[in-house]
Amino acid sequence: MMNLKTLTAAVALATFGMASTAAMAQASDPAQQPPSGMPAQQAAAEPVSDEDLQNFVDAASEVNEIRDEFTGRLEGVESQEEAQALQIEAQEKMVEAVEDSGIEVNQYNEIATRLQADPELQERAEAMN
Repeated sequence: MMNLKTLTAAVALATFGMASTAAMAQASDPAQQPPSGMPAQQAAAEPVSDEDLQNFVDAASEVNEIRDEFTGRLEGVESQEEAQALQIEAQEKMVEAVEDSGIEVNQYNEIATRLQADPELQERAEAMN
């Protein structure tokens, strides 16, 4: 049986890798760039609306449930191929959960990143749980 911590870390890394790829693809899309004259840092510093934050909180709850489900399923995995298949399935379900919550994956990732550095945003998110 494979090491659970290794598999759990692999799922987490794969999820972030997939989300990063989506974010990078959108970053190269001129339609996704901030309006002319507005620096990218200023656009990123815009406040998170209550609606977007609530959508993030809802999506994060679903993503956590999916992660917990797949962590349990990974305990019984005996091959790398099975682990990879589960990782792909988990990624797809997480993306679907995020999008079904009303936000895009890159927006979800941006809010998650900002939460780590913004105590006020953390408090707002916790109040929405």
